[in-house]
Amino acid sequence: MNILVIDIGTSSMRGILFDEKGGKLFAEQVKYEPVKLPDGRIEQDPADWTNSAERIAKAAAEAAGSRGDRIDGVAVTAQRSAIIPVDREGTPLMPTIMWQDRRNADICKELEPYNSLVFEKSGAKINTVFSGSRMTWIRRNCPEIAKDLYKFVNIPEYVMHHMTGEYKTDVTYGSRSHLMNLREREWDPEMLKLFEVRREELCDLQEPGSVCGKVTKEFAARTGLTSGIPVISSGGDQQCAAVGQGAFQEGNLSLVAGTGGFLVAALDEVPKTLSQQLICNCSSVAGHYMVEANVLTCCSAFDWFGKNFYPAGEDGKIDYTLINRELENLDGEVSGVLALPYFQGRSTPEWNPDARAVFGEISLAAGRADMVKGLLEGIFMEIQNNIRLFGDYAGIHKAYISGGLTNSPVINRIQADVYGIPLYHMKDSESTALGALMVALAGQGVYPSLKEAFAAIRQAEEADCYMPRMQVHKQYESKRARMGEMYRKLYK
Repeated sequence: MNILVIDIGTSSMRGILFDEKGGKLFAEQVKYEPVKLPDGRIEQDPADWTNSAERIAKAAAEAAGSRGDRIDGVAVTAQRSAIIPVDREGTPLMPTIMWQDRRNADICKELEPYNSLVFEKSGAKINTVFSGSRMTWIRRNCPEIAKDLYKFVNIPEYVMHHMTGEYKTDVTYGSRSHLMNLREREWDPEMLKLFEVRREELCDLQEPGSVCGKVTKEFAARTGLTSGIPVISSGGDQQCAAVGQGAFQEGNLSLVAGTGGFLVAALDEVPKTLSQQLICNCSSVAGHYMVEANVLTCCSAFDWFGKNFYPAGEDGKIDYTLINRELENLDGEVSGVLALPYFQGRSTPEWNPDARAVFGEISLAAGRADMVKGLLEGIFMEIQNNIRLFGDYAGIHKAYISGGLTNSPVINRIQADVYGIPLYHMKDSESTALGALMVALAGQGVYPSLKEAFAAIRQAEEADCYMPRMQVHKQYESKRARMGEMYRKLYK
């Protein structure tokens, strides 16, 4: 069974046609960028999603046809918490409000007295990332849009509706909204009332790996895909990345350091007692869960520094080779610069949308390399703050890393030293797409379970291993304590 995986990221959409052993038959990528407005709003044209999906599907169909390959189904995985209000015809009523957007911050503050109830029901405290409060903001602030509203959809729901005409989703996205009862895996009436959302304005919930509809004749005519093939929701991008890295098995941590940082560890059920500093979501394993933590800025903070403090390369882009060379000169050393990496606020372990980035402990001896290394250390120490919280629920012995900030060996050595555990970086970096493939194939019965799918597709794959230097790790633990002290002095 050949599956076209559509992986909808923050900065690009990728389409990869896989066979059932994980072999790549075709790949296409379409890049785009959200619009960052000065008041903290971050938006994107909804046409980016449908145009990119059509372009990828058409290119995949043409490539498959020229090779004599079939496309037997489409699997979708995506970023999880952006929102698009649409009318009865499915036409967007405004630009996509992206997951990083903070226009809902005042509503979140207003709802903070309900934190314990919301956490008990949904698995996460009130925060600006989850989608429910974006819906509240639209209802309160955009009466003309609210008047014409038919559905609130996230990006994968919008794309799958464009392909199938159906409004269906899966529980991995529901668990990122504050609107779904985590244990019952259904929309919760009490949460809907609190966030001022009507049940009929939401998509129907299914388990990940389920068919959410079939390719319509219209979408087939525009793209060349075969009408009637299944469209499968494999789950959110971080859930699929965890599956692709084997982190659906206890003891393995999935760490994706992309635009933001996402940490995932598997759970069989929702713990009876769970720290409110973490997030519990549905996983892409049907009926199972995962504990999750987020760091809002990783690559985005690193790229900000590169654009502003390093000369561009010959192609006009950031010269990562120069940055890596300067970091190599400091390998094994702990930077004297201490950075709080909260460019867009702080997520777990202590939600604080008002936090901002700070550079401290800077002496006249500090240079550009010390500053960028201090920033990377700050990002990784914040990730370490979250890893330590995971230990109460899932013993973490090793981590599988992926994402743009893991493509440099010297940066990966810094990470291993900060975390104090072995890190594994797969040769094939497509963990999210491969995870989506595994979920789709298991859901369609090609493999009896995800364990068998993983064994067939990734078990024999080589990975680079980065072992921590424990003497350096001890220094980072001391520096992490100072980082906590600086944060408390500024924000407590």
